[in-house]
Amino acid sequence: MKKLKLIYNPFSGNKSFKNELDTCIGIFQEAGYEVHPFRTLKPGDIGEHIAQMEDIYDIIVASGGDGTMNIVINAMSKRGLNRPLGIIPSGTANDFATYLGLKTGKVEDACRTIISTEPVEIDLGIVNDEVYFINVCAGGLLTNVSQTVDKDLKNVLGSLSYYLKGVEQLPNFHKIPFRITTSTEVIEEDLYLYMIMNSAGTGGFTKVSPEAEVTDGEFELIAIKGKPLYEMTPLFLKLLTGEHIKDKNILYIKDKYFKIECLDENFNIMESTVDGELGPDMPLEVRVIPKAIPVFGKFEEKENTEAKRLPFTQILNKK
Repeated sequence: MKKLKLIYNPFSGNKSFKNELDTCIGIFQEAGYEVHPFRTLKPGDIGEHIAQMEDIYDIIVASGGDGTMNIVINAMSKRGLNRPLGIIPSGTANDFATYLGLKTGKVEDACRTIISTEPVEIDLGIVNDEVYFINVCAGGLLTNVSQTVDKDLKNVLGSLSYYLKGVEQLPNFHKIPFRITTSTEVIEEDLYLYMIMNSAGTGGFTKVSPEAEVTDGEFELIAIKGKPLYEMTPLFLKLLTGEHIKDKNILYIKDKYFKIECLDENFNIMESTVDGELGPDMPLEVRVIPKAIPVFGKFEEKENTEAKRLPFTQILNKK
């Protein structure tokens, strides 16, 4: 019998996943899987569990938010587990799951997607050769919002809590000088913040990087230039539609390598975030790992896409 590891965070989002655990396990069992659940109890135990668990699983499924997915991805990558990953979004924003076409709170739909679709090999990012990310690496102002929002407020207001916290921080905006090195050029620019995107959305915004593809071997850097704040209002409105990448106040670069340095010594220890979690201090070197892990999702077929859908038996043979 095929075996499935189910990792879930009962504290994510509105904490309702535990109420649908039986439904979830039942769907997987009906599809022929022996389900081995693991419930996280404390910070760090998911990584410890993946590092020590038996190498017997055909699929690894994780329920939680973007932070939970980041922990699972890092633990799998560091151990070299190239297993298909199923995602059940149960966090607050669930940006990467949204990109995959999975809706928050729709546990049965996510489970049936896992058992009925072929996984697609997607790109991952790695920062300073030590920390992996599946969705976004960011730095500058506002990028610590996910860590400063009260958990109870996140559970009640969801993504709206991020927007409210962001508005609260606007009076503290000040431009920061950065040097950005790619595989082809070096740019020095005053910025408020930057985001290196694998998928299209972050912070509840679904079109931050509307041209992003998780299978093209490249990332999109979206940075807000350090211009007067009165010029920012139209820009934030454009963020809702994806039209901002053509705005004069946006720096937009597509590449497979980025080095980010702060040119103000007062900010040299500025922190980064990876998938909303605390990341390495600057300077940062961000690289793409092409087609690093197979993931289940409702991938749309797009013109000129390089998505590679592998037969499930072929993926299992990689074990």
